[in-house]
Amino acid sequence: MKPNKKLSAIVFLFCVFSKSLFAGVLAVNELSFGTVVVTDNSVVSTVSIDLLSGNTFVTNKMLVLVPGQLGEFLLYGLPPYTSVNLSANVITPQTTSGGVPSEQFTLGNLTVEPSLTIDENGEGIFFVGGTLSTSGNGNNNYADLEFTVRHNIVISY
Repeated sequence: MKPNKKLSAIVFLFCVFSKSLFAGVLAVNELSFGTVVVTDNSVVSTVSIDLLSGNTFVTNKMLVLVPGQLGEFLLYGLPPYTSVNLSANVITPQTTSGGVPSEQFTLGNLTVEPSLTIDENGEGIFFVGGTLSTSGNGNNNYADLEFTVRHNIVISY
């Protein structure tokens, strides 16, 4: 069995707040794919965090040791009852792992609720899910490291 891997995503938020000078975004929880073991990299395996349930799912030759969690973000300082549009995109799909030689994961299927309505206090919470994949190239060199990947969430209204 291969060592544990802790997988997380760093989010960079691009906000278009044209109507409020004091609007902001707070990361309550970063998107995390948990701690997993890649038992065999001869096929592409995935770990996913489901946007609807928040559950962690794996396919093929990966085991979950510690489940992941949805990214949770708080929008604040917006006009009450404003409709906000959200979209997600991957900046760099390949993970990084701090300079130690290791096989890397690829981020795909980044998911976010397409819109939300801000409450009477000018706040709203949204969640981010996604999927990380192994290469499936037969190289089993996944080191016991924390892997990170960057993505954008675009917020507009």
